[in-house]
Amino acid sequence: MSEILYHREGLLGPRIELHIAPEGLTLVGRGGAGSAEFAPLADVAGVSAAPMGRKATVTISFGSARSAWVIRGMHPSVAEWVERLVTEEQSAVAKLASPQHNRRLSVDEITRTCSEIVADADGRAAVDLADLILAQAVLHGASDVHFDPFSERVVVRFRQDGVLQDVVTLDGGVKQRLTSRLKVVSHLATFKNAVAQEGRAALKIGGRTVDFRFSSIPTIHGEKVTARVFDPARSIFDVGKLGMTAEMLSLFVSMLMQPQGTILLTGPAGSGKTTTMYAALSYLHEHKRNLSSLATVEDPVEYDLQVVNQTQVNNASGLTFANALRTVLRQDPEVIMIGEIRDRETADIATQAGLTGHMVLSTVHARSAAGVLLRLVDLGVEPFLVASSVTAVLSQRLVRAVCANCAREYAPSGEESGRFRLKGGERLQMGAGCEQCNNTGYVGRTGIFQLAPISDTMREMLLRRSSLNDLEGQLENEQTGTLLADGTLKAAAGVTSLEELSRVLG
Repeated sequence: MSEILYHREGLLGPRIELHIAPEGLTLVGRGGAGSAEFAPLADVAGVSAAPMGRKATVTISFGSARSAWVIRGMHPSVAEWVERLVTEEQSAVAKLASPQHNRRLSVDEITRTCSEIVADADGRAAVDLADLILAQAVLHGASDVHFDPFSERVVVRFRQDGVLQDVVTLDGGVKQRLTSRLKVVSHLATFKNAVAQEGRAALKIGGRTVDFRFSSIPTIHGEKVTARVFDPARSIFDVGKLGMTAEMLSLFVSMLMQPQGTILLTGPAGSGKTTTMYAALSYLHEHKRNLSSLATVEDPVEYDLQVVNQTQVNNASGLTFANALRTVLRQDPEVIMIGEIRDRETADIATQAGLTGHMVLSTVHARSAAGVLLRLVDLGVEPFLVASSVTAVLSQRLVRAVCANCAREYAPSGEESGRFRLKGGERLQMGAGCEQCNNTGYVGRTGIFQLAPISDTMREMLLRRSSLNDLEGQLENEQTGTLLADGTLKAAAGVTSLEELSRVLG
C-alpha cells in the first residue's frame, strides 16, 4: 500500500508531503521546494502524535544518527492516522520474515493463530489477521479469499481447486476493523461503505510478489470483501500442461499457427479460458517464426506476459473493448487476444479481423460449442461472417485432480458405469482424504475440453440458420468429442473422479 499526506505548516509555512509505503517514508518539501528525504521503515525507531493546543505535532524518530522528522500544526485526527499507519507498516514489514508468511499452516493452525491474534487485542489485530489470512491463502494455493460478514461473526473462506472451503470463523468484533484494513491495503476508500468498490494490491509473500484484486460490496451485516489471487508461481502458460490429449493438442496448435482465423473459447467463469489464451499466446511467441506483434485487449489484465502488448479496458475513460480493438487493429498486429466478446460492435470487429490476415483469440459465453456460433448471430453478426471467420470453438471446464498421496482404487457402481458409458471391470481412482489435500481427496485441477473445428458442413448450416440442436447433432456426427467423453477418459486414467465430473458437468 502507499498513502500520501499533504500538509502545510501554518498559513504561510512550506507545503509538506509525507509518502508512506512498504518501501519506506519520503518527506517532501521540509527543506524547501523540491527537497526530499527518504527513510526505510527498518530505520524508523518510533512515531508519536502529541497534542499542541488545538493542533498536533507528529515526530518520527530514527535509530541511526539521522535527525527526527517533526511535522507541526496537524489536525489531531490526521496526526493519529499518521501514527497508526506508520506503526502498521512497521509491523507488516517485520512479519514478512515470520513463519506464517513462508510456511503453509494447517486449517487448525490458522484457526489457533487467529484466536491468539484476537486475544492479544493490542490494537493491531486487524493488520495481523489480514496479513496472516492473505499469506495463507497464497500458500494454500487459493484462487479467491472471501470475507463473509454475518451478524455476530465473519467467516473466511478459501476457494481451492474451484471449491469454497471454510477456513476460520472470526468474532464479529473485528469485522469493521478487518474490513477497513483490507480496504486500506487495496487502496479503497475506507469511508465509503454504502457503495461497491474495486481495487488492487501487490504483496510480497513467500519470497515472491503476488497480485490481489479486491472487491467490496455492502450487505445487511456489513461489507463483504473478496480478494482474487494472481500468484505467478501457480500460473500455467504452457499449452502442453493444460490437460489436452495429444491428438487434441496437435490439432489446436496447428490451428494457432494458421496465418488468420478466429478461435473462440467458451465456458463458465473460472473455467480456465484466460489461462488457455495466455498459454496459446506464449506458444505463438515461442514457436511462430517472424512473429512481430501480439496484442491483447482485456478487462482486466490478469497477468503481465512481458512479451505481449496488453491493453486494459477502461469504460470510464471511453476505452471500451470496441474502441481499443479498433485502435489496436490500426497498428496491424498479427495475433490479437480479446478478453471477451460481449456486444455487437466488438463481435463485428473481431470477426472481420479474423478474415483480414489476423489470428484472433477470444471468449464468448454460451452453454456449448455450437451455441457460441449462434450467440454471435444473436449479437447481430451476419451468419456469412461467422461462417467465414470462425476457425474453431474450444469448450472447456476445470475439474479437480485426485490427490496422489491418498488415492485409492474403487469399482464404479452400475449407475456410474451406465451414465459414463464404461465397459465394465474398470478400476478407478478416488482420494480418501489426507492432510496434504485438506481431507478433500483432491489437489490441483486440470482441464477437460471439446475442440470443434468448423467444417464446411457446419458453415453451410450456419448460412441456412440451422437450429442449435441441428448444429450440435452435426458436431456429434463429426465426432468432435464432448466434455463428458474427455472427462471420462481422464477418470479412467486416474486423473480425476466420476464424482468430480458429475459436480462440474451436472
